[in-house]
Amino acid sequence: MKVLITGGKSSISYKILKAFENQEVLLADYGDVPAFSAGNYQLIALGARNDETTAHHLLNACLDHGAEQLLPLHEFEISAVTKSALLFEEFGIHVLLPELTDLPKYFYPQQEVARGKEWAVFQKGELIFATSAEPEIRATGKSKQLNGVFYIGLGIQDPTAVLFTIA
Repeated sequence: MKVLITGGKSSISYKILKAFENQEVLLADYGDVPAFSAGNYQLIALGARNDETTAHHLLNACLDHGAEQLLPLHEFEISAVTKSALLFEEFGIHVLLPELTDLPKYFYPQQEVARGKEWAVFQKGELIFATSAEPEIRATGKSKQLNGVFYIGLGIQDPTAVLFTIA
């Protein structure tokens, strides 16, 4: 399965590569992106950023490159892609983000998110990868049916999940 991850020029996107080591990964970003390929990933350019056509542009990139999953990391992409998730699904592309109605529970500007938390990748509640083997991480994903990459705060009462994005 091929996955397109945005924010490809950021160091954060390279951390996430660990979660997809058995898949072909397209790291994509806006602006000038060097043509580069290594191991299981390839850098691709998305062209100039245009906030009015973000979802359409990402859908075309997925279709052009044969991506079956999309993991948008830029904050400005989240709302547009979530609103268009059904369109992506109609083309056989699974979007790794929460449902639109659940988005406010998990989406915070990154300057408000404490760094250093454990993070994990979930697909429809199933744990795909985690930086820690804490059982609470798996349980949080399952109970909240998480979809995407999340920072997981392991509190005493109820673990919290915050969507993993790039400002």
